[in-house]
Parts: sequence; C-alpha cells; structure tokens
Amino acid sequence: GLPAVITTCLALGTRRMAKKNAIVRSLPSVETLGCTSVICSDKTGTLTTNQMSVSRMFVFDKVEGGDSSFSEFEITGSTYEPIGEVFLRGQKVKCAEFDVLQEMGTICIMCNDSAIDFNEFKQAFEKVGEATETALIVLAEKMNPFNVSKSGDRRAAAIVCRQDIETKWKKEFTLEFSRDRKSMSSYCVPLKPSRIGNGPKLFVKGAPEGVLDRCTHARVGAQKVPLTSALKNRILELTRQYGTGRDTLRCLALATADAPMKPDDMDLGDSNKFFTYEVNLTFIGVVGM
Repeated sequence: GLPAVITTCLALGTRRMAKKNAIVRSLPSVETLGCTSVICSDKTGTLTTNQMSVSRMFVFDKVEGGDSSFSEFEITGSTYEPIGEVFLRGQKVKCAEFDVLQEMGTICIMCNDSAIDFNEFKQAFEKVGEATETALIVLAEKMNPFNVSKSGDRRAAAIVCRQDIETKWKKEFTLEFSRDRKSMSSYCVPLKPSRIGNGPKLFVKGAPEGVLDRCTHARVGAQKVPLTSALKNRILELTRQYGTGRDTLRCLALATADAPMKPDDMDLGDSNKFFTYEVNLTFIGVVGM
C-alpha cells in the first residue's frame, strides 16, 4: 500500500505544479523540490524579461549655500514600448515643465547609438543596439521633454520625441566608451536655438563616480552652480541607495560640457585621450534601471 500512497501524493504534487505552468517530467523531482530551500537561477529571461527600463531618476531640486535637495522621479513601464508615466512624490508630472529634464531627455537621445524597432510579427518593440542605451531612448519617449504631440500608429508614436530632438541638435561624432574612463560622449551642435544653449555641447553618460570626478558644476533648474565635494558626496550616497536594497538598480550619470574643446584640437583616433576632452562637466542627473 505504501508505494501506491507515495505515487499518489507525488502525482497530486505534479498536478498542482502543472496549474502554475511548472512541468514535471519525473515524479521523484517533486520530492526533491520539497526538500529544496534555495534555488540558484540565471536571472535574465527567467526571473526578468531581459528588457532594461529606467524606473527611477533624480536631479537637483535646489542648492542654497550648504542646503541642497533632490527631485526624485519614478517612471512606470518595464518593456521597450515607450508607454509610461513620470511621477514626482506620487504625483504625475509633465517633464516639459522642468528645464533640467529637457536637457536630460536631450542627452538620452543624442548621447546614444541605439534605437527601438517595432516587430510586426511579434507585435512588440525590440532593441536595436545595447540594452542600456535602448532604456534611455525609451525613457526620453516616456518623458516627452518638449511636449510633442504623439499621434499615428504605435511605430510612429514611439519615435516622435527622438525625431523632435534630432531637429534641434546634430551629432557630429561620438567618443566611444572605454573602460578606463567608464563613459561615452557625443559632440553635438545646435540646429536651432534652445534653452540648453546656442553653442556646441559634449553630452556625456557613464559610471557616476567617473563622471562626477570630471564635473565642476551642477545644473539646478536652468541655473549652473559649483559642484562642491559635499554635493558630490550627496549624489554618490543617493546613487548607492539606488544600487542596493530592494531595487538594486544600475545607475548612470548624465552630464554636459557647456564649452567643449574644439574638434580640431581633439585626437579622435586615440581613445586614451578621450578623458581629457570630457572635462569641466556640468552634472545633470542620475538614472537607475
């Protein structure tokens, strides 16, 4: 009688697991799982969707003397389809009303070599290029920093912000990512006047520690203030909070060189010199994905 009872119990366990889409090929596996306390699994594609998305970001809200504070935003949506909202302290906001977010959205688009594409067969958006950069493209579309009207089908509505920003700026060249400086940058010139400025800019993104080491100022609204060591420490502390705990986000810092070196003075063939061009930066914000 005992073998029949054991087999029946294992079969019942198999049926319950099948209801949760867990297929059991052999009955003894059910007993093994019952004795298991820790499961080690490859995260990507198993526990997650293998689609990176920005879920949090912060910029300076105010800096007055020794007093400073951040504006921390939360972004909804976890796929490559650029549908989501931006919240500040639980309230939905329009990013076009924040000068610094207009600059952040511009950096996400211009300091980027990736894109999103709509797969007609799967009826889903896919990345073209690096997942990290694609997440920034999607963030800019969700932010809609210049309040562009989104119309047309899914494919057309997903790229309107990029198209709008690319009418304002032209990318001349890219200083590719390198491990020594842990950043990349794009040299861009304005095609029309904007709040960001009328001269050429070097838009930079990279590891927060490395980018902050080369920042001398920070953007607060439309203003530019000196970036003291105390402010840098505050940025790094909040970045560490994003990277630990429940969320464990991967963080990138975004910055701008308002008066970059002239291209004729750069040696674009030697990547070892790129870090000398990404200097005197202005900190814009940090995104966590």
